[in-house]
Parts: sequence; structure tokens; C-alpha cells
Amino acid sequence: MNKFDSVIIIMLLMLMYSCNNISTFPIGQPDQALDDDRLIGKWKFEEDTNKNNFYEVYTAHVDYPHQYHVRFWNRGGTNPTYETNVYYSTVNGDRFLNIPYFTNPLEGNWYIFVRILEVNKDGSKMTGAVVGDESMLGLKSEKAVHDYIAQNMNKPGFYIDTVHFFKVK
Repeated sequence: MNKFDSVIIIMLLMLMYSCNNISTFPIGQPDQALDDDRLIGKWKFEEDTNKNNFYEVYTAHVDYPHQYHVRFWNRGGTNPTYETNVYYSTVNGDRFLNIPYFTNPLEGNWYIFVRILEVNKDGSKMTGAVVGDESMLGLKSEKAVHDYIAQNMNKPGFYIDTVHFFKVK
């Protein structure tokens, strides 16, 4: 599964779910080895009830290497309501998308994570599992987040939902 797919999934999940599954730290820092430009383009969330909503993914500004800029358009695809930079991290060989959550600027960033389960061969469809564990907020470092996910990633109860994205041409 490519980076773009993961970003889209996380963005939608952030909009759909409460903030009980957030972390104040990402899994890790952006890494060139995980770049996947198949993520660039226009995406839709299969589970979205408004079929005109979409996500646009671009290469992030040069000051944010190995990240992708995501813009979510709601209200039938007419209102850009959320923008952020997302990127991939790996845990035990699996890709996870780090997605900043809506935050208070004085409190720093919060993150939600999506495990990339499948990406089709041409990168036009992606399936992910949203981490739903409510213990994430209490973790005190990137390493603690990474290690906690590594210990729990194969437990079905660690995830809150499965999401599906497809690329629009």
C-alpha cells in the first residue's frame, strides 16, 4: 500500500471518530525509503455518505521532505475543511500512516494512525485499519508509541475500524 492511500484513510478516520485514540507523538520521523508518489492525486473514501467529498494529495513543501500534503473537501466537494502533512512509518515491516489530528496550537500535535493492509498493484485502491487503542495518549515518546504498536499490532481489538479508499481519475 502506498503513502497516499494511508494518508487518505487516516484523514477520513480523524473526521469520523472521537479523539480517544490519539497520541501526542508520531510513530517516527519521515523517511525517504518510505516515499510512494502513487499517493499523489484525488481520492475518495468508500464509506463516506456524501459521494462528492474527496481528498487531494500533493507532495508537501520542500521544507517538509518525505511528507505528503492532504486537503479534504467536504460539503459535496466544495469546502476545503482540513489540511495537513502526512507520512509513513514502519513497524515490524508494516506501513502505518501518521496523521496529525485537529489540535490546539498551544498543545502541539496529536496523531492518529492507520495500518496499511492492502494496496492494489497500480496504487489506485487502498485498505487500512485505524488504530483505536485509547492508551496511545499516555505514551511519552516516539519510541514508546512505536514499541507499543509493535506489541499490539496483531491484536484485532487494537483497531477501531477498516477503511477503504479509491483514486479518482
